[in-house]
Amino acid sequence: MSAHGSAAEPDEPGVQSEEQGRSAEQGTASALWVPLVALGLLAAAIWFGSTPLRHPPAQPAQVAAPVAPSAVTTVDPLPSWNDGATKKAILDFVASVTRAGAETFVPAPERIAVFDFDGTLVCEKPLFHGLFLLDRIRGLADRRPEIADEEPYASLLAGDADTLRRLGRKFVAELTFATLAGQPVERLEAEAREFFRTARHPVFDVPLRDTAYQPMRELIALLESRGFTVWVCSGSGVNFLRPVAGELHGIGPERVIGSRPRVALEAVGDGSRELVVQPEVQVLNDGPQKPVSIAERVGRRPILVAGNVGNAGDIEMLRWSQAGQRPSLQLLVHHDDADREMAYDEPRDESLRAAERHGWQVVRMKTDWNRVFPLPLAKTGSAAAVAAAPPVAAGVTRAAPAAVEPPVAPAAEVAPPTKWAEELAALAARDREAAPRPGGICLLGSSNISKWQSLAEDFPGLDVANRGVSGCRLGELTAHVAGLIEPVRPRVVVVAAGTNDVADGASPEDVQAAFGRLVEEIGRVCPEAKIVFLGISPTIRRWEQWPRQQEANAAVRGWIAEAMADESGPAAKRKLVYLDTSGAFLGQDGRPAAECFLADGQHPSTIGNARRAAIMRPLLAALLAE
Repeated sequence: MSAHGSAAEPDEPGVQSEEQGRSAEQGTASALWVPLVALGLLAAAIWFGSTPLRHPPAQPAQVAAPVAPSAVTTVDPLPSWNDGATKKAILDFVASVTRAGAETFVPAPERIAVFDFDGTLVCEKPLFHGLFLLDRIRGLADRRPEIADEEPYASLLAGDADTLRRLGRKFVAELTFATLAGQPVERLEAEAREFFRTARHPVFDVPLRDTAYQPMRELIALLESRGFTVWVCSGSGVNFLRPVAGELHGIGPERVIGSRPRVALEAVGDGSRELVVQPEVQVLNDGPQKPVSIAERVGRRPILVAGNVGNAGDIEMLRWSQAGQRPSLQLLVHHDDADREMAYDEPRDESLRAAERHGWQVVRMKTDWNRVFPLPLAKTGSAAAVAAAPPVAAGVTRAAPAAVEPPVAPAAEVAPPTKWAEELAALAARDREAAPRPGGICLLGSSNISKWQSLAEDFPGLDVANRGVSGCRLGELTAHVAGLIEPVRPRVVVVAAGTNDVADGASPEDVQAAFGRLVEEIGRVCPEAKIVFLGISPTIRRWEQWPRQQEANAAVRGWIAEAMADESGPAAKRKLVYLDTSGAFLGQDGRPAAECFLADGQHPSTIGNARRAAIMRPLLAALLAE
């Protein structure tokens, strides 16, 4: 018997359906009325319990005697929830919106419930998505060993899972899509499903599915039994969430909303077409983006929303739900049980303060749940340290691993001389092994280009030739550019040089003049080629040179603008474009982000290059299409 009423009460969730409510209003004085009602209530109580029956028991041929309603016991639809204000609020809400004829009744199509995933449906320390990312990074390191020396890969490969928490959800999403770029979506989701089925939780040493919250499973089952449509809306990657939500809760992929990468339709080897992940975030589904994503995907405002205290990313979703015209319920899970799960808050307690201000129902894990997981779990050894620190709040500047930032070089540092003979011989040998395809994109520049080893992953579907020469100056390229680009015969030439010129003491005017001469020589060799100048980007090692680099950028940008405006000038017949990619390398504090550079603090890391490529791709694709 539930603490919220006897079996005869008409608004008990899990006991009486809408159809039964309507039939009760149309009752007759038949002598069989009492036994039939009693049997109907008993069947409903069984059906709306935690495990619905597929085949109801056969009805007896003859009813021997009337059964009093008070003799029927109910099946508690939320057995893992302690009796109290929170459980009562849930049951009362479900009853009120499903009671036919009541003023609070909500038609079934409008009964939309949306749940956050990490920290609301499953343990978020560490993120399931983060564990999958770690597994993919290990596979990437097998194929490309050089990333083992890059941050944050080095820390993650060393087993520092807390690096993901320190870097924050936005960076994890960027890192994920940069790592998984080039994979067909269906293959990626199949790999995520297999990972989920086989991976173990590092804190509890059990399969991941065993760290799903049992009370939330019961709540989802109750809602679905009463005509609700349940959705998942999370900041984790959608291609990971889809198979996992299906495995855990039977929620179909069409009802899963998450952060998502840009995808493109590409031809594969056998001529078929696949949707392929691109190395850039299209939607970061967190904070204020969640209501936008729900509106776009669902088309209705949810009447029940559940989030959690963790990074303040669910506040806007809960507030939007509450602002609708229908009755609504907002649940906020508070992780306050260090013994059975974790205990943590937010740095500024934004979520709890919002719950108090707006009257949301706070689900306190320690007192509202009599069990957290399907089975009692124990934390194992040093793995418990993963649970020690709270997630980074939304908007808080991420902190990179302490060891990754190299010392800043003295202002007098200059670039090393260019070894042209060696560099050109190496390029010629590479061309003999695999001749570059003409008509694509040619990257010219110094070591920021020559060390770019992930062009295929960063520019899927585009033919990009790397003609970078380590140490070269913009002023030197003119003398050698013919030999660099003639084998490629590109339609687009990208120039990424000038940083070594500035390090040598070149003035902004010197840099601009050197680029002008280079443009003329490229025009002589490839008259139809469009030319893009990538503005000099800041680095950790040469941060003190950034003001002078910006002055050089301004000089080149101004010259390009004047050249394109002069219809009678030498540049009138070709396309010149200035492109600023400096934002790819800057953190939230406006300084170079450590994860975007190799250990030397000068050359872009895989992460830095992926971010730079995300800025470059739309322009390059458009230029090729012209």
